[in-house]
Formats: sequence, C-alpha cells, structure tokens
Amino acid sequence: MSNNVVLQCQDLKKSYQDAGRKVEVLKGVDFQVSAGESISIIGASGSGKSTLLHLLGGLDSSTSGDVLINGKSIQRMSAKEQGLWRNQHLGFIYQFHHLLPEFTALENIAMPLFIRGDNKAASLQAARSMIEKVGLSDRETHKPAELSGGERQRIAIARALVTNPLCILADEPTGNLDEENAERVYQMMLDLNQELQTSLIVVTHDKKLASRAERQLSIVGGVLSE
Repeated sequence: MSNNVVLQCQDLKKSYQDAGRKVEVLKGVDFQVSAGESISIIGASGSGKSTLLHLLGGLDSSTSGDVLINGKSIQRMSAKEQGLWRNQHLGFIYQFHHLLPEFTALENIAMPLFIRGDNKAASLQAARSMIEKVGLSDRETHKPAELSGGERQRIAIARALVTNPLCILADEPTGNLDEENAERVYQMMLDLNQELQTSLIVVTHDKKLASRAERQLSIVGGVLSE
C-alpha cells in the first residue's frame, strides 16, 4: 500500500449547546487514510461516528480542527468549492440508498457525472462499466422500485464509485439489509476497494463486518482509538 495520504483530520472537535449546556461530541480526533486503505469505525449509537463521517465529507463543519482532502483544507473552502471538491474526490454510501425513483439504475449511477456536466454518452459508458462491476448489467433499465434491497444498495455503491473518487465514506451501508445481503454487499465494497484502490471508510455497528477492514477504529466518549 502506498503512503499517499488522501484524507486527514487534525484535532477535530465538534460540540453544540443543548439547553445552555455544552455537549462535546468529538474531543480532538486525529487520523489519516492512505490510498487504497480500508478502515472501519465502530461505536455505540450516539457516540459521534456519523458526525465524524459528516465532518470528513464536508457535510457539516467542525467546532475546531481541520479536515484535508487530497492535501486541501475543506474548512477553508466556500460551500461551492466544497461541493466541487466532494464531487471530484469523495463518494458517499448511506444506510438508505437515496436513488432517484424516476430514473433507471444506469441513469442513477451516472447522476454524479451528469451533475458535474460531463458528456452524456461518456457518463453512461462509465456507468455501464460500474454496473458490470457490481454484477447488475441485466438491471440497467430497471427503476429502483423494481430492484431488491440488496440490488439497490449495489447500485448506490456503483454510483459512489463512478466518479473514480479517492475515498468512499459509508455510513451503516448494510444497516438496512438482512444478514446474507449485508455480507454480500460488504464483501463487494472490500473487493472494489482492492480492485480500484479507492480508500474506504465504513461506519458500522456490526463488529463482525468491521473486523474485516484493514484497520479497525472505535469511538468512545468522543475519542477515536485504533
């Protein structure tokens, strides 16, 4: 594995006021992710693991500290710059697939490329190559409602990977699936992480799945440890 650092957070803190009381969600998190690495983050409900993922993706802003994506601080960017940087370098997978119901599987995968204004034919070609990687070429023209839960999540993975991002941020990506589908989807994410050398950060409460990432981190009381 290369030492090329794709994502880094430095002394990241997040707190908020609740009825006049300061609640510290993250108490100075430091870690970095190298190219092609797979990392799982586990923690109890409410431990701050989803908050951390949102900060890493620039979807929320920290109270203090910094997040660097491909060497650039996202805290210092405007909202528009953050959006462009995210689209270029990050992919997101959530517990719920967030596919657009009126579009086909193929169009859903191509959507991040359409959004950034890429050529339509080239975008669909890239989407076709990704749908093949997740083993759903025969579902190209199906709408999300015509797909099973596991298939929808595989399409969501293909959509996250279609921009060829440096890093995928996945928040409980198998939380909505039965055990067999969860196993299949998680293995596919690890396989594609290896094949494409896209770094993978997965937040999960499933210790069995978490143990299969190269590095396991846990978050307790707002502190992240290996």
